[in-house]
Amino acid sequence: MQTAQGRMSFERLAAAAHISPDNPDFAAQVDGFIDRLTSLSAYARKLLVNIVELAYHGRGQQRKKDVAYLPELYESTGLGVEAMYPLLEELREARFIEVEDRYPFEDVKIAPEASGLNLLENIARCCEQQKISVHEVLVDGRFELMQ
Repeated sequence: MQTAQGRMSFERLAAAAHISPDNPDFAAQVDGFIDRLTSLSAYARKLLVNIVELAYHGRGQQRKKDVAYLPELYESTGLGVEAMYPLLEELREARFIEVEDRYPFEDVKIAPEASGLNLLENIARCCEQQKISVHEVLVDGRFELMQ
């Protein structure tokens, strides 16, 4: 993943979040976000892309904010329960998601940063506006595409 370039290309993300890219708190959040993202396995990053896509580009019915529904996640990934739960735990430990409710009614909620800012939502919005793939940004580390 191209983290040095990624840190320098978050101006559009800052604009989407209505924050100055020169804001040191925002820069620190982005650095922490990238560090956590790069610590994930490739499989967990791919699952995160599915979660983001379902949470922000779901199937049109009334949805809870920032939530991907587990049955849709199983269906969209093709992963079984045994394969998905360790990846969900990896994402939870890295503070990207929270799992709400109990099996079999679980929802996967995208966790905001400690400041309350939701960087994943802003990344999804930027990618949609620029017609680039969330996969390229989150899995491949191509943050420079968000310029």
